[in-house]
Amino acid sequence: MNRKTRVLVVDDDPVFQELVPEQLSMLGMEAAVAGTGRDALDALRLADYDVVLLDVNMPGTSGLEALREIRQLEDAPEVIMLTGDNSLSTGIEAMRRGAYDYLTKPAQLDKMEAVIRKADEKRRLIRRNAGLRAAVDRRSDERAPDFVYRSRQLRELVAQAEAAARHDSTVIITGESGTGKDVLARFIHGMSTRRDGPLIAVNCGALPEALFESEFFGHEKGAFTGAHALKRGLIEAADGSTLFLDEVGDIPPVTQVKLLQFLEECRFRRVGSTRDQSADVRVIAATNRDLRREVARGRFRADLFYRLNVVSLHIPALRERPEDVPELINHFLGIYWKRFKRPALDLTAEARLRMDSHPWPGNVRELRNSLERAAALSPDDLIQATLVLPMLSQAQSSAPDSRIPRASEPPQTLQELERQHILQILEGADGNRERASAILGISMSTLYRKLKDYNAAPGPAGLVSD
Repeated sequence: MNRKTRVLVVDDDPVFQELVPEQLSMLGMEAAVAGTGRDALDALRLADYDVVLLDVNMPGTSGLEALREIRQLEDAPEVIMLTGDNSLSTGIEAMRRGAYDYLTKPAQLDKMEAVIRKADEKRRLIRRNAGLRAAVDRRSDERAPDFVYRSRQLRELVAQAEAAARHDSTVIITGESGTGKDVLARFIHGMSTRRDGPLIAVNCGALPEALFESEFFGHEKGAFTGAHALKRGLIEAADGSTLFLDEVGDIPPVTQVKLLQFLEECRFRRVGSTRDQSADVRVIAATNRDLRREVARGRFRADLFYRLNVVSLHIPALRERPEDVPELINHFLGIYWKRFKRPALDLTAEARLRMDSHPWPGNVRELRNSLERAAALSPDDLIQATLVLPMLSQAQSSAPDSRIPRASEPPQTLQELERQHILQILEGADGNRERASAILGISMSTLYRKLKDYNAAPGPAGLVSD
């Protein structure tokens, strides 16, 4: 986020009132002044400030008294106390009463800036997680599972999925491993008229070939050795609802024939039975394979492929939609603060930048697992880049276009990572700077300034300027 930090300077010293706001303005902050504790409280009720620099010794309402009232405000700013007392007692008492930190006058500008930045980051963290809590609470009441996105590609995909959910045509979902094909399948089921029934899901790649027919269609008692009782199959379990066939390309040829027959006639026969049965099942299939290539190689039946391929939805890889990464990070943080009971859980700015810059060859699954591991191992609520990087470095060891430096390479600066990230987002937005600035969460003027700093041409090859 590139919004300016807003600081309220509260001090009765005219020189301090003039000098400090000017210095903070030079650091890119916005500063206002109040001469008394009462004036500060009035200002905070009229406008939103991120940080308050509050002098301890003032006429009328003292700094400590003002601190007590500030802490009672809704969405209160962080407070940094200013004291001329060189002893620790005043500062410690202020922090005990809820101050973020304290500074001894005269405070050095670099130290003041560092403390203000940290206080501002804490407040934004609290606000962000309040939003995450609200989002998770809202989503817990929804039937359809979360499909988290911001990119144009995913917006179009979700619109297609919503249209597909309105009727019972067979759907096939394609995409690399880890892109969320199962989530999209559950989303379609949750939006459909069959949502009151269960989604029956089966990973076809996990079933032994000898058990496919029995698992799909069920079997009669005594149908084969070990069949000690009647077993109803997945198709019967999904009657009136939805059957999700994950990794459908792994279905063996014999079962492909019988599945095709069921899709054509809505009838099936249990193993060992002589009687046909009917079932009303909506089928959603998913695969990370190129089924057209599998058909050409004789590994998958062409007629079954065409029967499944009534509605085709493709989920692009995460590296093709980098603007979705921040949304997914916030989504999973919302899950993990609830799971680990750590409502202030978040990533440092550097950790976020590293995750934004990673190409995610394992897609959403890799991102989720990386973040869960970091959240589980982090001793503090603010997850450091060092906890994110080990897994990312290992995952990128085989990626030739990796933007995270390997151990044998010189470390990249945060500024270089920022440059790469901004140019990557701009390229993903087809050079549209307005769209890129919205994705990045920065103003157009900030984006233009940064591009000028990077020596970027006004219209890079293959990009448009607006």
